[in-house]
Amino acid sequence: MMLRLMTFLTVGTALVIGGTLSGCSNLLTARSIQTFADSLAEKDLETLKERTSSEFDQKALRTADALDDIKILNLPTGKISVAKVEEISETEKHVTVEVGERKKEVLYKLTRKAGSRKWLVDDIYLQQKKPGMDEPITKSVSETMDLLLTVREFLDSWQTGGRDDVLAVTTPEFRDLLDDLAPTHLLQLTTQVVGDSSSKSSFRPEARMEDDRAVVLLPRKGGTLVIELTLHDSDWMVNDVAVESHDEKDRVRSTKRMARILKSTEEFLTGYDAENREQMQPWCTEAFYRNSLAVGDFSSAPLPVGRLLSSAYDVRVHDDQADLMFHIDDMTYMLTLVEPSSDGLSTGMKPYEVSEVTIYEADGKQVKRMSAVFTTQAIVQIFSQALATGDLARLKQTSTSDFNLQVWDHLDDELLASLPLDEIEVAEPQIVATQFQGPLTEVTVTQGTRALTYILRESRGRITVDDVLMPVVHRPASIKQNLRALIPVYAMARAIYAHDFTSVRRTSSRTLDRLVWQPLGEVPDLGVDIIQHLTAPVSALSMTEDRAELILGDDNWGTRLTLTQVDDQFVVDDALFISGPDASQQVDLKSAGRLNLAQQMDQ
Repeated sequence: MMLRLMTFLTVGTALVIGGTLSGCSNLLTARSIQTFADSLAEKDLETLKERTSSEFDQKALRTADALDDIKILNLPTGKISVAKVEEISETEKHVTVEVGERKKEVLYKLTRKAGSRKWLVDDIYLQQKKPGMDEPITKSVSETMDLLLTVREFLDSWQTGGRDDVLAVTTPEFRDLLDDLAPTHLLQLTTQVVGDSSSKSSFRPEARMEDDRAVVLLPRKGGTLVIELTLHDSDWMVNDVAVESHDEKDRVRSTKRMARILKSTEEFLTGYDAENREQMQPWCTEAFYRNSLAVGDFSSAPLPVGRLLSSAYDVRVHDDQADLMFHIDDMTYMLTLVEPSSDGLSTGMKPYEVSEVTIYEADGKQVKRMSAVFTTQAIVQIFSQALATGDLARLKQTSTSDFNLQVWDHLDDELLASLPLDEIEVAEPQIVATQFQGPLTEVTVTQGTRALTYILRESRGRITVDDVLMPVVHRPASIKQNLRALIPVYAMARAIYAHDFTSVRRTSSRTLDRLVWQPLGEVPDLGVDIIQHLTAPVSALSMTEDRAELILGDDNWGTRLTLTQVDDQFVVDDALFISGPDASQQVDLKSAGRLNLAQQMDQ
């Protein structure tokens, strides 16, 4: 942000110097000052130039507006008399004059015209005492006028000049930033900054100079223009400009900062258009580059770079972040940039870094973030490969916490390998379409001979798989819901096969455990192959919030299971083992268990 100075050299009304200078020894001196004063009062610029040194002419009288601006300096007016003459050298003298009834002292610096006895005004010094200051401040008229005329030239150049004119009035550092901007963006920026700044008839700047720096405040429509200037090789040059306004859309905190934002944006877009990752890397945050751009397929998120570089922009600048938006047809492209933190270098010298690109389609109904597009592709590939190879650790890494809680946390590698996932073919997914809905992303793919939809969700900057939708009938499409029902069934089958009675009880409801397992102390002989029945193909699944009905096999051979939810997982509550269509060929687990218990008690 620009340096804000709280006190200013305030400038006001016209100067008229009159009076008669007396004293023969000071005659030539008096004539020089008198002629200067008369010419100034008469607005005779030509004579003024003849009566001033070339340096004063260049600094204070170089433009047609000089006579209007010199009035702003509030030079004292009235009768003039020479109070003191100090001979500095044969070619220079300092003359103190008293002006007006209050005998206001003004110091003239005169230099002898080469090859002549004429004395020329080389500078004028005024003293002003500000409130709260013990000593008055001495101001050079030529330096102050040089500053004001530079501001005039700056306004003219930025309002009506070409690119070279715009750059000519700026410091090298500022110029380098502006020179790299696309013509459309440079024009919009300069127009926004100077806008309807004070016209020639209302040019009322307030300024303060401090060594080689100066700040000038200039009223403009709806606010104030704040111009920061620095001396370069004795010339004032604009180093930054701000617009203070009550209207947020007109406010510019720092033109230099805005130029940095635009430069980073344009460099990023140019690299993106060329698909040149090396060119883009310096203009991106490390995370955005590493996680998205370095691995992404640019064709999946095309940007109309040519139109972006030639289109008007909207901008929202925050403390350390900026959002730059381009509206093209029915699309809005927003680049989010962050200001890098300082690491010993001046933050103002470091480029802004693109941290995200967001595409708003169809009046904002679909929001597509580039990081989500590129990350989505990678996550789908990694997840599908992990599922195909039974890589449980990788599945957990690429899944949401809910997916882990409900499914993967209840599996081990062996149990995962036993689950029936026939609808998920071992093939690389080919992305067909991607739908973005805020933090939710739906990716439709063809995987082998089937169409699947991967559901991904963003949380805390990470995108992970929350579910996979399968093309099935008579049961939920969600692989998450299918596995929630199948895991306890297959876990029970494995436990029975391994004679792990503790695990059998763990996969059962409290009711089943109380009625069957606890009293019997073992898995009873039901006259059917329980393991084969529990691992028959899935035919149907219906679920409510806390119950599920799972059908394996068919009416001639299979199992009908009832599951109930305990905490975050399902457990087996009952099972009907079917070996044929007749009731005599069907065994209910709870009933059979009670029967076995009764038989044991009779023996």
